[in-house]
Amino acid sequence: MTKLLSPFTPLALLILTASCEKAPVQEAITPEAEVLRGEVERLADDFVNYRRLTGFVHDLPLAEAYRWQDELIGFLELGEVVGYKTGGHDPGPKNPNFPPEGIRATLLAGMFRDDGSTIRLDESRAGFLEADFAFRVRDDSIHEAETDIEILAGLDAVVPFAEIPDPYYDPADATVNRMIVSNMISRWAFAGEPVPIQPTEAWLERLRSFDFAVRNERDEVVQRGSMADWYDPIAAVRWLRDQLRASGKRLRAGHLLSLGNIGIIRQIHDGSPRGPAYPDDEFRLEYYGLRDDGRPASVTIRIAR
Repeated sequence: MTKLLSPFTPLALLILTASCEKAPVQEAITPEAEVLRGEVERLADDFVNYRRLTGFVHDLPLAEAYRWQDELIGFLELGEVVGYKTGGHDPGPKNPNFPPEGIRATLLAGMFRDDGSTIRLDESRAGFLEADFAFRVRDDSIHEAETDIEILAGLDAVVPFAEIPDPYYDPADATVNRMIVSNMISRWAFAGEPVPIQPTEAWLERLRSFDFAVRNERDEVVQRGSMADWYDPIAAVRWLRDQLRASGKRLRAGHLLSLGNIGIIRQIHDGSPRGPAYPDDEFRLEYYGLRDDGRPASVTIRIAR
C-alpha cells in the first residue's frame, strides 16, 4: 500500500509534546474477521490514494467498529497517536453518519501540517476547511477527574486547531460504522501556539464564552461566533475521556484533544453539496480573550490555487 507522504515538522512536534503511543492492532483470528480486515485494508488504501471510499457497510456494535478503526490506523502508517478528536456535540443539525451521542477518532502525527503552511487543492478530493477547538492534556489525573475544575486541572493549554477532513464518498451509501472505521475521514490537521490555562472558575467562564472568528489574507472577517452559542468544551472533554476509557484507552501528557466544529466551515473544491468553493487564499482562525497579552490565539491554513 502506498504511504501518504507527510510534511510533519519539528514545530508541530514542539506544539504537541505528547508521550506518543502506537495504536493497538486487533488480532483477526476467524475467517469472518479476515474478510473484515481485508475490507478495512482496502478502505485505508483508497483513503491514502485519494480514491472514493466504498464498502464496510456491516451492521456492527459501535465498540466493534471502534476496534476496526484501530486496525485501519495501523494500515494508514501515519505515525504515532498524538491525540484524539470528537464530533457531534455542537448545536447544529445532527450528522446522520454520527452516533447520536457523538463520535471519536484518532489524531496521528503524520496528519499534522505546520501552522501557516500551504495546502494544495489536489491534497484532498472533497476536503473542507473546519474551524475547531482543542485542549492539551496536562497529566493522567484527567482519568479520575469528577468535577469540571478537576477536568480542567488535567489540561494545561488551549490549542488553536483547524483541520481539513476529506469526505470523499457517496452520501447515499454512507453509514455510521464506516464513518467510525474510516477515522472520521480525517486528512490534515493544523495546530497553533498553545495558550496556558489554569484550573479556576474564571477560566471555566472564559473557555465557555470566548469569541472567535475566521479571517482571510486581507484581514477581512469571513465569519465570527462565540463558544457560548456552541458546545461546553469541558462537557466535550468529559465525553471523550469517558468514551476512550470505555474503549480501554488512556490519555497521556501532551495528547491533543480536538473537540470539533465551532461553526465555521468552508469547502475547498468546486461542485460540493456543502456550497461554493472558498474563494480566499488564507483561512485564519482566531480566538479572542484567552491570552493575557490581549492578542488573539490563532492558527492559519493557506491554500495554493
